[in-house]
Amino acid sequence: MHITQLKIAGFKSFVDAVEVHFEEGLTGIVGPNGCGKSNILESLRWAMGATSARAMRGGEMDDLIFSGSSNRPARERCEVTLTLDNSARTAPAALNDEDVLEVKRMLRRGAGSTYKVNGRTVRAKDVQLLFADASTGANSPALVRQGQISELIASKPQNRRRILEEAAGIGGLNQRRHEAELKLRAALVNLEQLDQLIGEVDRQTAALKRQAGKARRYREMSAAADALEITIMAWRWRQAVDEREGAEQALKDAVRAVEDGLSLEAAAMSEETNCRAAIAPLRDAETEAAGKLGALKLELAQLDSQRRANSDEIRRLEADQVRIVEDLSRETNLREEASQTINRLRQSLADAPPMDEAAQTAQRRRLTEALTSARQALIQAEERADDCASRLAAADAEAQAARSILNREESRLASLVQQLAALRDDREKLGDQNALESALSKTRSDLLEAEEEYTEATQRAETFEAEAKQARLEEDKTIAPLQEAEKLVRTLEAELSGLDRLLKDTRGEDETPILTETRPGKGYERALAAALGDDLNAPRSITAPQYWSTHANHSDAEPLPDGIKSLADLVDAPAELVPRLKQCGLVTAKEGAALQSGLAHGQRLVSRAGDLWRWDGFIRTAKAPSAAAERLEQQARRDACKDELNSARKDVDKLYKRRESAREKAEKAQEAARSATKTVPDAASRASHAREMVLRAEQELERLFLRTASIDNNIARASEERDTVEKERDAARAAIGAEPSQTDRDVLEAARNTLREVRRSEREADNALSDFERDLERAVGRRRALERDLKDWERREQNADTRIAALADQRAQIRSQLELAMAAPEDLTERSEALARTIQFSETARRDAANALAQAETALRESEQRARRIRENAASARENQARMDARLEAAQRREEDVASQARNRFECELAILEKRAKAASNSVEGADEPFDLKLIEDRLATLRRDIDALGPVNLEADDQLTEMTSRIETQSRERDDLFAAISKLQEGVEALNKEGAARLLAAFEEVAGHFKSLFETLFQGGEAQLKLTESDDPLEAGLEIYACPPGKRMGALSLMSGGEQALTATALIFAVFLSRPSPLCVLDEVDAPLDDANVDRYCRMLDEMRRRTDTRFIVITHNAVTMSRMDRLFGVTMQERGVSRLVSVDLQAAEQLVAAE
Repeated sequence: MHITQLKIAGFKSFVDAVEVHFEEGLTGIVGPNGCGKSNILESLRWAMGATSARAMRGGEMDDLIFSGSSNRPARERCEVTLTLDNSARTAPAALNDEDVLEVKRMLRRGAGSTYKVNGRTVRAKDVQLLFADASTGANSPALVRQGQISELIASKPQNRRRILEEAAGIGGLNQRRHEAELKLRAALVNLEQLDQLIGEVDRQTAALKRQAGKARRYREMSAAADALEITIMAWRWRQAVDEREGAEQALKDAVRAVEDGLSLEAAAMSEETNCRAAIAPLRDAETEAAGKLGALKLELAQLDSQRRANSDEIRRLEADQVRIVEDLSRETNLREEASQTINRLRQSLADAPPMDEAAQTAQRRRLTEALTSARQALIQAEERADDCASRLAAADAEAQAARSILNREESRLASLVQQLAALRDDREKLGDQNALESALSKTRSDLLEAEEEYTEATQRAETFEAEAKQARLEEDKTIAPLQEAEKLVRTLEAELSGLDRLLKDTRGEDETPILTETRPGKGYERALAAALGDDLNAPRSITAPQYWSTHANHSDAEPLPDGIKSLADLVDAPAELVPRLKQCGLVTAKEGAALQSGLAHGQRLVSRAGDLWRWDGFIRTAKAPSAAAERLEQQARRDACKDELNSARKDVDKLYKRRESAREKAEKAQEAARSATKTVPDAASRASHAREMVLRAEQELERLFLRTASIDNNIARASEERDTVEKERDAARAAIGAEPSQTDRDVLEAARNTLREVRRSEREADNALSDFERDLERAVGRRRALERDLKDWERREQNADTRIAALADQRAQIRSQLELAMAAPEDLTERSEALARTIQFSETARRDAANALAQAETALRESEQRARRIRENAASARENQARMDARLEAAQRREEDVASQARNRFECELAILEKRAKAASNSVEGADEPFDLKLIEDRLATLRRDIDALGPVNLEADDQLTEMTSRIETQSRERDDLFAAISKLQEGVEALNKEGAARLLAAFEEVAGHFKSLFETLFQGGEAQLKLTESDDPLEAGLEIYACPPGKRMGALSLMSGGEQALTATALIFAVFLSRPSPLCVLDEVDAPLDDANVDRYCRMLDEMRRRTDTRFIVITHNAVTMSRMDRLFGVTMQERGVSRLVSVDLQAAEQLVAAE
């Protein structure tokens, strides 16, 4: 079987459909990094049934679909098609009916994959078996992806065995063996469960035999208990009926008492209203008199306030006069003091020395020039002294440094010699680096396996937790609506129960009011009640004292006035009411009075609000109470309540089912999450342990690397430092002896003495200039201060004159105001005496009005007390009516409860129950004795205790015993069938193991021979061999590679260099081809780690494989040498960002064309 063609559409970066033809020989695929070359290999593996998106560099399967670019939208599907040449008919039997097989895998975003072979949908398992039997497949070693050579080198021997399995062609055999083992384990589990089930059924059979005898005793005692219970229930029902009838009579008496109280209450309220109306004018008169009196008193208070304010004003003005006199005296003194100070300051300015600026400037210039000359001489002296001191200090320092360097370098040289010897000893004592690298490789493989197990367990737990959380949220969403719906049901049930009690008629069935059969349209209840009134309470039965009849003759009835609609069209009523309703018209409140005069005898007009206009002139407004209207509205509301209640109950049932469904779903998901979570800690522990082992191995190896590098660096650095120290030691010896002479020291001392004399002269010149500047500044400051003080005192003198003039004006104004204030008190006294007389007359008028109001309020209080007593009596009557109503309701409820219990328990009415009770009492012990409830209840309690003493009773024990016997026989037959199936599966697994082991050993011998030959060819010498390790069973053993390149010792693969490892692993893959050639081999950048010499060996090996096998090679490469050895080249480009394209060149045809030219 050969793969001849690959079609890709929408897969990863290949958004447009491309075709790759796999012809004989070597086909190369080239292109820059990131253009999509490896996507061709991944599309091959995906079409062959790969199930891991991560293995194809994706997070999930939908990531394999083209996700869009800046110029292209994302695709919703992708497909890859492989064309197979099946002319040899080596495919599985189910697919082996055609010479060409077209295997297609399609993926829709969010919908999963589908497989088709020649247009027929197949399972993924069928496709995987198809390629496995052809020695290829999604995980075949012949499909070598980037880095796979390195993985093969670093993998465990157990993992390398898969190469032998491919060579032996037992990939499909292993899969079938695995399926058989799964079936065998399942069968063993089923057998164990069946044995446990049979034992449980045997125990249940023994228990059922005991339960059958107990069931017979239970039936006998239950029959006797039922007879006593019927007797008790009939007696209680009869008692409840008698109590209810007594309560009804008491309620009628209470209603009459309430009606009497209402008439007395109305009379008392009328008297109270009259008394209250008489009070209003008297209260207004009293309020008016009080207002006038208050205004007069307020005016008197204002006059008193004015008199007090006048007194305060006089005192304030007298105090201001005293203050102004004091201020005038103070300001006069200040003006005199200012005049004296101004004369003194002017004299001081006249006595001050004059300011000669020219002389001052000349003196300052002379002192400044002297200071400048002294400073220049100081600078020259300092430079001479510093130069001498620097030369002398440098010479001393050089000599001293040379002696220090000589001592230090000799000590360092001795230390470095000892350090080098110690470092060389440490370098020889380091451990074996190769052993640590092998241990690290093994621990890393263990870590990868443990982390994969932990990731899978965590993902399962998170998935189930998310499902459980979502289900709980759905359940929580149903709680509030369910509670609201249940609350609505309870509200409607309570309202309906209340309406039923209000509308319940205590008369017999023959006296049921015709009102109960009448259904007015919505909103017309009051109109119907106004038209018929109490006539609606009459029944249809002719045996009643009053009733409705259909025998009356209405042929001569006058029609209603034009334009008036009759109630017969708006009310669904019995036939007896129709003639009456036709004579009742519906109008508005405004139309009724105008149309009343045109009514014929017996006709009436009504409004929707309840107004009535009768033919005989009688009018009743909607404000008049109407029991019939209220009863009709209650009846309409009851019908509406029933519909709302039915709808609400349906809503409750739906919401309850939704909640139960969500709860069940949440419990299942939570149980699955708990089961998955239990596996997470173990997986995490294994991963943590493996990670710790890897870390330890890496740290150990890193410590070895670092220690080795550190020692080597220290040795090199110590050697270099030793050479440097020897050179510095020789230079220090040459520098000793360059100390300064005594002549040099005498010259330095003379320069220092000269410097001291010059510095003293500079200080004297600087002090002279500073004294001159300070004296001049003090004289200028003194003159400026005198001028400033003179200006301040002159301004103070002017201000004092201004304040003295202002105080004189204020004293004149206050004297005038004081004269006016002294004249005001006499006028205020006269006005106060006149107001006091007017207030006395107003108080008398107010007192008379208050006495009249008090008498009226006393009469009102007495009438209110009488009305209150009457209302209290009426309220007591209503309370008594409510109690009687509650008593009746309780009696009815007790009767209903007892009746409901009896009907639910015995499914019959009272009369029948009493008959059954009489019959039951004749059949039990003590039937001739008088009825004694206590005695009967004691007997019933005794029977129930005896029944309870029996414990749980299985009344279906006989039927269950028969069924259990049949189950035992069926399970025995199933157990025999399982034994036979297990034996057959064990034989099948054993046969598959034998066949697989034999084929694997044969393949091992063949692959080992080819591997040895190919290795010697690749390396032009040397030796290599394969060994089965770790187990005596070939199917469980590992594959270890040992090689010895020319000039080296035999060792494991991990001890070889990188290039040698790559060539050795390549030789192993090619050895598999020679033993069982795969129809297709893809090598993705296998030559990347090889140098030019090894690339040439690699290409020669490809040519050899092409000649010796029928395998078609696809080589993905960047190496120019490898490209030159290909028969044809496909180029993958990405001219458009994010979109891969394919171009091809046939190199053989190109060579022939060039040769022809």
